[in-house]
Amino acid sequence: MTKVTDFEHRSLAYGWVDIKDVEINHVSSIYIQQYRPKTDAPYYTTGFKKFKDGFLFWSMALPVGSHKLDTIKGQSCLGILCSNTFYTYNFGKQGDEVGAVVIKAPGVYHLGSYKMKNEKSGWLEQSKFQVLPAPNAPSRREMLEEILKDDDTKDTPIIVERIKRELARL
Repeated sequence: MTKVTDFEHRSLAYGWVDIKDVEINHVSSIYIQQYRPKTDAPYYTTGFKKFKDGFLFWSMALPVGSHKLDTIKGQSCLGILCSNTFYTYNFGKQGDEVGAVVIKAPGVYHLGSYKMKNEKSGWLEQSKFQVLPAPNAPSRREMLEEILKDDDTKDTPIIVERIKRELARL
């Protein structure tokens, strides 16, 4: 993955996910995928933090195009002791509106707020999960205000200005 240093033509995309009803309680990574236009480097890592009974995630590096929440990876932990099993939740590809956004111009975009929930699966079958709208999600304002507190965000004045404009609009 290429490190983005010029944010003039990039956008902030953010969202929130409640993971209480799946196997993980510790997130290790969240990825967003660009699926249009095609690119050699379609995956973007996100910043994330535990926030209001879920996890807030964001990327400040998304170019113009179609993007989607791709995967959340994590494990189950009890205090500082974590299992050696890592779980990957894949949010699917094109055609599914969960965590999808079309960026037409640099700005601030909300990917949505979701509750993940395990589905029953057969014995020795891979676990399945549902993604539902999250009734307990923080507001967009609360999420954006929290993203502004992040040290990496403070190093990108153009993104900070866009967030402040979006907060004024909300």
